[in-house]
Amino acid sequence: MSVHSQSTAPYAAAAAPEFPRHVVTAVLVSHDGARWLPDALAGLLGQERPVQNVVAADTGSADDSARLVTEALGADRVLHLARRTSFGTAVDEASRTAGVLTPDDLPYLKRPSGWDPVTRTWHDEAYEMPELPHGEPVQWLWLLHDDCAPEPDALAEMLRVVDNDRHAAIVGPKLRGWYDRRQLLEVGVSIANSGRRWTGLDRREQDQGQHDQVRTVLSVSTAGMLIRRDVWEELGGFDRRLPLMRDDVDLCWRAHMAGHRVLVAPDAVLRHAEASARERRPIDCAGRNVASPHRVDKAGAVYTMLVNARGKKLPWVMLRLVLGTLLRTLAYLVGKVPGQALDEVTGLLSTLLRPGRILAARRARGKGAVDAAELRGLFPAPGATVRATVEQVAGNFGGGSDADSGGSRHGAVESGPGGDDADYLEIDQFARLKKVGRKPGPVLFALLLLVSLVACRGLIGGGALAGGALLPAPGDVSDLWGRYADGWHTVGTGGTPTAPPYLAVISALSALFLGSTGFALTLLLVCSVPLAGLTAYFVTRPLLPSRLLRAWASIAYAFLPAATGALATGRLGTAVLAVLLPLIARTAVSAHGMRATGNARGSWRATWAYTLLLTLAMAFTPIVWPLAVVLGLGVLVLRRDDITAYGLRFLAAVGTPLLVLAPWSLSLLSSPSAFLKEAGLETGTGSASALDLLGISPGGPKAAGGVLLLGIVLAALAALLRGERQFAVRTAWAAALVALAFAG
Repeated sequence: MSVHSQSTAPYAAAAAPEFPRHVVTAVLVSHDGARWLPDALAGLLGQERPVQNVVAADTGSADDSARLVTEALGADRVLHLARRTSFGTAVDEASRTAGVLTPDDLPYLKRPSGWDPVTRTWHDEAYEMPELPHGEPVQWLWLLHDDCAPEPDALAEMLRVVDNDRHAAIVGPKLRGWYDRRQLLEVGVSIANSGRRWTGLDRREQDQGQHDQVRTVLSVSTAGMLIRRDVWEELGGFDRRLPLMRDDVDLCWRAHMAGHRVLVAPDAVLRHAEASARERRPIDCAGRNVASPHRVDKAGAVYTMLVNARGKKLPWVMLRLVLGTLLRTLAYLVGKVPGQALDEVTGLLSTLLRPGRILAARRARGKGAVDAAELRGLFPAPGATVRATVEQVAGNFGGGSDADSGGSRHGAVESGPGGDDADYLEIDQFARLKKVGRKPGPVLFALLLLVSLVACRGLIGGGALAGGALLPAPGDVSDLWGRYADGWHTVGTGGTPTAPPYLAVISALSALFLGSTGFALTLLLVCSVPLAGLTAYFVTRPLLPSRLLRAWASIAYAFLPAATGALATGRLGTAVLAVLLPLIARTAVSAHGMRATGNARGSWRATWAYTLLLTLAMAFTPIVWPLAVVLGLGVLVLRRDDITAYGLRFLAAVGTPLLVLAPWSLSLLSSPSAFLKEAGLETGTGSASALDLLGISPGGPKAAGGVLLLGIVLAALAALLRGERQFAVRTAWAAALVALAFAG
């Protein structure tokens, strides 16, 4: 009989077989969790059945977490790791440091009798562990978060369950809310084909003993997970590509496939604050920057499904993931939660665009010792997630999100704190303000869009745009496609030159808006200023750690006279270039390995991204191509030691736009003066003076004077005096001087 055939049967109260005693090593990981650690440490050290050893790993906490665990456990039991260390890596380091204990070297631990919030000290007493019987004990690892507090009998209840099942390798407790201590968060967890984390619980479901049956589940949470040490080593611990979320589902799924049993012990209870999922502390172990928990969870869900699903089922899983992402993105947009819509898409793409990692992980997992079909009962039924999805969409229509209402990735909502927890009420009440403070990018876009709408209110609803450099646009997208494909073009006196490729881009954009070319042009012009600010904010993230400074720089870039003047005079090419230029600069730096350290190698993925953006920009403003050629030759001079590799990237970057935009691009080579033109008509409204060029002003109507932005030039000059980042400053100045030469 398969070890999974009794997945839902409760355990009988039979006499426990003779098993060796258990040696439990608790592993506590802390990361900015000082507000929860006193309860978590009291729960760990106050167990009725104490652990034999405990090791804490603090991952660069910025609060008092490291001091609290050191005072409670002792300095020799605390590891201090880097801030970006993932949960799985921290557990691995702590378990390796703890080692394997034998009955001869069991230590003394401290049992706390209380925590004094005034002196912030423990009142404790030492006690000696009881002797173990002769024989080899079973070694266990008990994994704990800094925001989970186990009840005094939690460990004893989990060990009672494993005493009744020699195949039990992983056991998890029942998780309740931190504030509402009767609210159920998890009693085992699974995953749907769409990647949704599935607990089988209703929203705000209260614990009334309705799920108190010991049973086999697909997974249990890492908060309170008890895992046999030999199984941990056999599985290799958590997957390092899952820095925080869904690592529990992946580990337990692999344990099932290896022939082990994963059980939930509902009599063992832990309170869990879910601090990371509720955005009560930053997630900075999932990349170079603070990540959104929704995006991290989505990326982890996609990865977990793709690396563990059966080969025959993989196409269906891929279809469900993509289709489910599109539907949820639409639901988030309709429900006015654009941040989560963006997280859905970026979480999916960040995993799918790295197929090598998925293939390597599938090879590492192999076929498994258990037929995957035997695990079918551990996953949600095919139609079980429909009701939950409808409820989530309805909740979004109500104007709230999980983060706003205190919800979590489990689909449950805390009913609110009481008593000692009242100090944390402010966290839930101002969760939305905290999210805005951490993500000023959408706020920046909204403010710039509002300014653009006010400035361009006369262009909205007034019919098709005309005047300035704008060509008279047809009212229907089919007419615009016809102009692109026709051999005769009625511009000026008419002629037969090749149609400019930007017509095809505008046609494709118009098709998204039911064929309205007028609306597409209006949207492109009006949104050029806020989009320019948003792309500048995104690009400066590696350069400026301060969000406020990045926001200021982005606003200054968005309101450059070149961008605002292009909006006023209908210079569509300049407007599009203002949006694309920051992205082009960033991808060019990555493609050529021109980072501030000066020793990084470029990548082909960045090269093709740079090529795509350069091609799109060239379709509107051809001048970017010779600029890219000159700057690319300068890079080759700097990279002359590796001329072959960088030469190929240079040829790909400058050659692809010519091939893609042919035969129009070939006409530019035969008439180089055409490089100085852009999309639209030549308005002939004047050019910039020498002072205007030095002050970053293009001249012409509706453009501010050169003196207005002279402060930015002075700031750029002052950057030359800095002692650090000289390579980046000089590279930026070289690009600016080349652009100034072309402008002259």
